[in-house]
Amino acid sequence: GAEHAMSVEESKAFIDQFALMGGEIFTIDAGWECPPNEQMEWPHYNGRNIPDPDRYPNGIKELCDYTHAKGLKFGLWVDIENIGKQCKIHNEHPEWRPLNIFGERTEKFLDMSDPQVSKWAEDELSRIIEEYELDLLRVDHNVDFTEYFGMRDTGYGIPECVCVKHNQAVYRMYENLKKRFPDVIFENCAGGGGRTDLGIMKYFNHSWVSDWQKMPRSAMITNGMTMALPPERVDRLFAGMGCHTTGAFDAHMRNTMLGHISLNVISPADAEINKKQMAFVRHCTDIYKSFIRPFLAESKVFHHTPDLTDADFSVLEISAPDKTKGAITVITLTASNEKSVIVKPCGVDVSKNYRVTLDNDGESFVASGRELKHNGIVVDIPSSLSSELVLYETI
Repeated sequence: GAEHAMSVEESKAFIDQFALMGGEIFTIDAGWECPPNEQMEWPHYNGRNIPDPDRYPNGIKELCDYTHAKGLKFGLWVDIENIGKQCKIHNEHPEWRPLNIFGERTEKFLDMSDPQVSKWAEDELSRIIEEYELDLLRVDHNVDFTEYFGMRDTGYGIPECVCVKHNQAVYRMYENLKKRFPDVIFENCAGGGGRTDLGIMKYFNHSWVSDWQKMPRSAMITNGMTMALPPERVDRLFAGMGCHTTGAFDAHMRNTMLGHISLNVISPADAEINKKQMAFVRHCTDIYKSFIRPFLAESKVFHHTPDLTDADFSVLEISAPDKTKGAITVITLTASNEKSVIVKPCGVDVSKNYRVTLDNDGESFVASGRELKHNGIVVDIPSSLSSELVLYETI
């Protein structure tokens, strides 16, 4: 899970909630460098890379230790390629910020093609990982298109675009860091999915592919991004970022379950947790960890509804390579007159028998692979923007 920087006590309450949800890594998101009540001003404090003493009087290690004591791993957000006005390097080294394509000095974007800058960035990330005892490093990358194509005189008397050299330096930096910290999980964020090229993904365990979490578009993003990246590399968020505004609780959860689950809290720190909702989340994370995740990285992915432009349902399936088990998510996208859909699993073996479970009511039945593949499974979902999870396993 990821949570924007809050007070120590609020953070501890959320750590407790994540543990109940079945979370495994608690990550503090943007704002941990900012004074209290200035959380949304984090871009101006970016680059300080030290916990604000008023927000965290005992340092960030207090929360790191609390997280580890709960049996969770600890992660921290950083946007190393940008630097805010409240960071002294912003004023000490204006030349570290290149000119944009209009000849104007960029406000915050650093020129990683400059060896001094890339060394500073790599040294800072190494320090952050070691000093704050990170299990996960969440790397953001917020950039405007006018900044991205930085111009600089590299010694030939004329400005040149250093965009390619910038990216090459970034790749080298993360290659070095992954070699130095092989056990640290590197999470790519990049302004909500702005950088998911294979060059960057080579050095990151998974990627936050979008900040858009509202139904039905969030389901469409999951469907599309699992065509571009392996599903275990595709981060999808449950709760937070507007999830509550459209779509059913169950649909948002199941939209994450055939990828890499990121959890957010379902209750404010000082409110009583809805027990029914918490039980559902824990049920889903248990299924994910015990049934889905063991074969996710090796799974075959089947997009039953590849184009969701005018579709009523999103149907996504993963199956184990040996066809012994699989999972299917069905999400209703629009207010359709259709109340049910027939799903024909692609990952079954016609020579085997399977136990099929429909998660909404826990019903299960036995059918041959041939029956499933040719006749399909009738999935009933009476409302729009809701869902069903189908699990199948050989018997």
